[in-house]
This record gives sequence, structure tokens and C-alpha cells, in this order.
Amino acid sequence: MSSIGWIDFSSEHREKVRTVIDLLSAPGVVDELGIGVVRDSFADSMFPGISTIQTRAKYFTLTAHLVRRYQLSERPKRNPRTLERYLEDEEKNCRIRLVNRHCDVRLNLGIIGGSFGIRSDRDVVRRPSSVYWNGLRLFGFISPSNLSLAEFSRRLSDERKQLRALLEETKQERGDDQDAEDYNIRLRVHTPEVGSDYWEQLSIDLTHEEAVFLRDQITRCQRDSLIGQILKHDTWMDQVLALSETASFDEFSELLFIAGLKSQELQSPVQHARDFWRIMEGAHIRYNCLLQAAGFGTNALKSDFDTRWEAWREKIKHFPPHWDTTFMWAIVQRHGSQPKPHTRNFINQWIEEARQGAENLSRCDELVSHQERLNKGNRARLRPGNQDAVNSWMGLIKVEYRLPQVMRIIRDIREGEQREGGSHA
Repeated sequence: MSSIGWIDFSSEHREKVRTVIDLLSAPGVVDELGIGVVRDSFADSMFPGISTIQTRAKYFTLTAHLVRRYQLSERPKRNPRTLERYLEDEEKNCRIRLVNRHCDVRLNLGIIGGSFGIRSDRDVVRRPSSVYWNGLRLFGFISPSNLSLAEFSRRLSDERKQLRALLEETKQERGDDQDAEDYNIRLRVHTPEVGSDYWEQLSIDLTHEEAVFLRDQITRCQRDSLIGQILKHDTWMDQVLALSETASFDEFSELLFIAGLKSQELQSPVQHARDFWRIMEGAHIRYNCLLQAAGFGTNALKSDFDTRWEAWREKIKHFPPHWDTTFMWAIVQRHGSQPKPHTRNFINQWIEEARQGAENLSRCDELVSHQERLNKGNRARLRPGNQDAVNSWMGLIKVEYRLPQVMRIIRDIREGEQREGGSHA
């Protein structure tokens, strides 16, 4: 059995590692060939603030409510818990309330930690606040928007200490103190209005007020992104929501409003994201063909993957006419990603092989084998002497650019807006 270890320098490092572990837990998502850096850059371009481990839109507003409530209720003179400790306690309480509210259907509703039921001695490793914090920053719930959750918590603790010292020195109450007002302005949390029964009637569904507020925040703060534009137009939302829950990114890219986008800044990332996987899917098929050919699998799988390879080659004869490799790397650079040189070379060279119809089979195999060894090191399955059995597909099986999560959030907003105004569903 394999295990993963890391030196825990900070909570930020810890959250990054946990995100990777979360992503590796689902089948068909392990990035054996290292193309995730491009995939994630396209996803960040189209759907900023969304991640693959988000479940429901409610956690954006619920987390913001908790942070705001902490600011208002944990008074400096009481030596309060840190924000992170407060969230650890309160998010567990919210999970128990949500489980009680939704009872037997909780496991199908995206309640984080719902499998733990009402147990208070167990809780999730990744709390909603860490999963949704980036979205809270990018959607304008939190300001300044450049602070991680750990930094925000530290800043808040420091300012509380400063304010407490000020109050003790001046013997003033916080109420109308100008320095106290300045303290409130430094770190701000923006939340929708809620009714007095909000917490007692807590639901995983957005209230009407929350849905309207969340939609406004995204369209205002991410107006130039695809998700921001979709949420600005009811008819575009309708087209997205008309897709099946299992719709592929290919299907999404064919929606009428996508073809009609007048802004190339919006349309080009969609086209290139779609075509990127159409091109790179061949490398992943070839990878699985090589694994089976090396005797690690079965004859049936080898036949299946060989058939898929020929089908892909037939499709790639019609190489995407608008493909622009330079544009792809510009998207990656714009979003701060730094692919390893060997990964950049592999992607560039595979694109050129695909452009030629992948006619040079030995060259295709060489590219894939070399990239897996560089990307995986001693864990590479195609390394000499490996005897590990491979009885299923290995590596990425599809790339959806967080579309399922985007569709869920859009659906939550639409359903919330259709509820009557009030504090709970």
C-alpha cells in the first residue's frame, strides 16, 4: 500500500496538499501525463472561483455568514477563538443542522460531511471554508481579496489585539470609537440579508436573498468571465440548465449562445478548451495502448484501446481549424501557471503529431513514454522492469473543466431566485 507524506510548513501548504488528495480520490482523474496545468488554466479562465470539490452554491453564502458573524460576535475583550478555530466548530454545527434538516436524503444533496451524520466527534478534513475561500475572494465576499484564509485569520487576530489594547488604554467601549470603525473597514465580509430564523431553519438550498446576492456578486466581480456572462443572461442560464446533468464539455461548447458570443475573449477559451482535450485525448488513449501492449493487462483491453486509438485517429484527421497553440500558452501564463519544460515540450510536440494525423506511431509512442517517465519518475508504469497489473483505464478519461460544478451552482441560483423572499427554503 502506498502513502503520501509532506512537511507541514503552513496551513496554506496543507490545504494545497489536501486538494490534490481530494482530486486523486476519484477514478479517471489522475494526471499521468501532466496536462493538468493547461486544463486548470482554461477552467480558471472560464469559471474563476469554482473548483471540482465544491458541491453546492449554499456554501459561498453560508461561509460568508459565519465569517461575518465571527466579526460581530466574538468580542476582542473576551480573548476569542481564532477565526479558523471558530469555523472549525461552527461548520461542524452547521453540518449537523443540515443533516437534521434534510434527514435521509442528505447524502444526495452535496452536504459536506453528510456521511458523518450528526456525530460531533467526526468531521471532514476539508471544511467548506477552505474549499470555497478562493471563490469568496474572487466573488467579492471578502476584502482585501488577496488574503488566504490563514492570512485573513491572522490579520483579524492582530487587529483584535490592537483594538483590545486601545480599548484598555482609553477605557472606551467599542461602539462609536473611530479606531474601532477603522478596524472594521480593514477586513470586510459582504453578506446578503437573512431573517431571524435563518440559523434555526438552515437549509442546503439558497434563500431567495442569497441567490440574488450570489448572482450579483459573480456578475459584478467576474463580469468578463464566462460564468459571469452566463449569469447576466437568463436565456443563457436556460440553455445551460437544459443540458443533462452528465453533459460533456463538448456538448456545452455547442450551445447556441457560445457560438453567438461576440467577444473572442469569451469564445476562444471555450473553443480551445474543447479542442485541447480532443487533441490530447489521443495521447491518453495511446498511453493505455502501451500499457496493454507491455503485457500488464488483458487481450480484451488491448483490443478495446487499439480500436479507440484508430477511432481517435480518424477524428483527428479533421484537425481543429482554429487551433492556436500560442493562444493556449498565453492562457496558461495569464493565470500564473508554470508548466515544467518537459511538459510544455510534450504538449507542443503531441499537437504537431496530431496535426499530421498521428501517422508516425513510433514517434507518438516515444512522446508518451518519455513524458510519463519524466512526469511520474520512479512511479512510471512504463518504466523497465515494472510488473504492476493494469486491468482498467489509467489516467485522465475526460476533461470537463469544472462544468458539473458550474451547472450545479447555476441551478442552485436559479432555484433560489424562484423561491419567495424569506430567510429559508
